[in-house]
Amino acid sequence: MSEEVHEGQHYDCDPCFKIKLGTIQFQGIDAGERRHTDSTRAKDMEAYPLLRRQGYQPKNVFGSAEISAKANSKFELENSVVVAPSIRKEMEARIAEAKGVAT
Repeated sequence: MSEEVHEGQHYDCDPCFKIKLGTIQFQGIDAGERRHTDSTRAKDMEAYPLLRRQGYQPKNVFGSAEISAKANSKFELENSVVVAPSIRKEMEARIAEAKGVAT
């Protein structure tokens, strides 16, 4: 009779669940802040107010410099996402279509 090996790979298995719990790590409330270097943070702090003065509502201060350099639409700037050109065309067409329906 062979004994089953538990390495955290089973679902609904108490020994595997205990192994999975042992791998969880907590970093504290400011963990996200540590991902940014001082130079990146300085660039973001410059870009964010510039975007606000232009009438945009960026989702977050952090990442503002990168998104302002790469984004090509208001949607991308305000949602902190860069859309691929192939998808952007379809998205803009659908937004225009939705505006036409709303009026």
